[in-house]
Amino acid sequence: MAFKHGRAAEITVGGTSLSAYCDTADLSIDIDTSDTTTFGASWKTAIEGLAGATIELAGNYDPTASTGPVAVLTGLIGNGSTAVSYKPAGSASSGLARTFSAILTSYKESSPVADKVTFTASLLVTGAVTFA
Repeated sequence: MAFKHGRAAEITVGGTSLSAYCDTADLSIDIDTSDTTTFGASWKTAIEGLAGATIELAGNYDPTASTGPVAVLTGLIGNGSTAVSYKPAGSASSGLARTFSAILTSYKESSPVADKVTFTASLLVTGAVTFA
């Protein structure tokens, strides 16, 4: 088996790498289903429908860098979809890039009294996720 460590993950949003700021990236792909169970059945049946995806990012807040997460992610507000590239095991692992267009749906900054300032962001994938 060829297990990979998450420390090498890479994330690029709108052409800017956020890898140096992120400590979490979660890509979720969900498929709608429709129940086709009929009267008298003992087991449910279903058909698959449309696929959709979201990506959740989290990491260290950096307001000083013009290419950091604050500038890149808040710059997406009201500007439609942007290109995203996610490599869960980094660029050294061939065949693991996920690319797609996404719309920012949520951005949050957190300032706990006894810890570092962090950010979280949610992006809704619009269209297909390409696995390359």
